[in-house]
Amino acid sequence: MTGDRPFLLVRARPKPDAAPRFGDWFRTAHLHDVRAIPGFTDIKAGRTDGGAWIGIYTFDSAESVQASLASPEAAYARGTWEQWTGDLEELLIEMFAPLGPLPIYQSRS
Repeated sequence: MTGDRPFLLVRARPKPDAAPRFGDWFRTAHLHDVRAIPGFTDIKAGRTDGGAWIGIYTFDSAESVQASLASPEAAYARGTWEQWTGDLEELLIEMFAPLGPLPIYQSRS
């Protein structure tokens, strides 16, 4: 999906009474804020059948990850999640990055 570039996976499932408001915010405000973060080259988002919102944010390169996440734009985007603290049943943020070739070890006894 992202080749050899690192990416963030965000999964958020709002409580049923907050779902319509959260969906509107996620699609408009949140994705807009994420697009402003330097270093992202691809942003995909959608909703699962179970009601969770998914965002996949691909970095330009492994070298851009730290600068992207330390940017003022990223700090702002993270800060806007606070308003949903009491309205989410689940919030999962994972980062995926490819591993280079691993050395082969031999056991000697």
